[in-house]
Amino acid sequence: MLKKLLILLTLFICAAKAKSQHYDVLTYHLNNTAVNGIKIKTNMPFTNGTQMPTLVIEGYCFGMASPIGLVLTYYIYNNVFSNAKISSYGAYVPPVYLANEGGKVVIFINSKDYFLRLSVKAFATGLSAETATNFQGWTAVDEALAGTATATLLVPYQNTFSGRVAIGTISPAAGLHVASAATAANGEIAAAILGSAYNHWTYFGGATAGKIRGSNEGYLDLETNPQGTNKTIYLNAGSSGNILMAGGGGSVGIGTNTPGIYKLAVEGTIGARKVKVTQSSWADFVFQPDYQLPSLAEVEHYVRTHRHLPDIPSEEEVMKEGLDLGEMNKKLLQKVEELTLYLIDMKKENKNLKNKQEDLQKRLQILENRNVVKE
Repeated sequence: MLKKLLILLTLFICAAKAKSQHYDVLTYHLNNTAVNGIKIKTNMPFTNGTQMPTLVIEGYCFGMASPIGLVLTYYIYNNVFSNAKISSYGAYVPPVYLANEGGKVVIFINSKDYFLRLSVKAFATGLSAETATNFQGWTAVDEALAGTATATLLVPYQNTFSGRVAIGTISPAAGLHVASAATAANGEIAAAILGSAYNHWTYFGGATAGKIRGSNEGYLDLETNPQGTNKTIYLNAGSSGNILMAGGGGSVGIGTNTPGIYKLAVEGTIGARKVKVTQSSWADFVFQPDYQLPSLAEVEHYVRTHRHLPDIPSEEEVMKEGLDLGEMNKKLLQKVEELTLYLIDMKKENKNLKNKQEDLQKRLQILENRNVVKE
């Protein structure tokens, strides 16, 4: 009687297990570093329309200190893997491939990390190849995909849900809400980041200004879609606030990647309605009483010798070094003021000459009158 009960209990357990269609497929561990990657050789036939399994790969990767939680699904249609997807609920997201080797489905995990251990479980029901026999005899080996493999597919990762993600808060205000009470000594950790349905990101930097930094050698690229119709980047377009650039001592290049010694380097034409250049000094020293105005003879000698005005850069200097607008305007004003002084002196000389001429005219008139009287 007891033997019959045991037999009935065994049959009941087997029937329940078969009905559930959940399978513990295999376990695997590697106590060193994989040479090629992990290839799981299944017993599933590569046959159209015969299977739609859900495979759960769980474990631990010591080399990356990451838990493994992968869910892999696929279907075979027209001799290719159709609608294959993989999602991760762990911290391990290696490239995963599906392929056909010798008429069997293989799963290749392209991971060469140290001390990998995992288990594979499966759920499948309703299609012809989803039998208990086909979920037996699976093996996992350190082996690359065969060169004769066909229908090879890099399975895309996909984690999708319609809710909100909250980190550091239990009441997310948008699609992604990260709130961190901890800040580093330099204030580099954000207090909060919000993503809204309007495609806005709000970065709350707390007591210090929020920062977005690049991690690759100090570079940070901000760009629009190169294939887009409008490639304009708007900075502070909806606010009247200031935009400060290179405040840490760097330079700004427009149309060039090599600003050189200049704070602002522009390769091309600048269009502006007004340019204001501040100067620490101006050319009014020309009108000081102690200013030594060079004589016109000295200026003539300098021009004949150097082929340009004194204190004005030559054509060769401008071609080589460029032109300082503020300093050049100062020099031009100096020449205008010197020219003004020359004109004032010439007016004085002309007035003296005119007075002398008038005096001579008067004397001549007196002499003429005397001659008339004598006659």
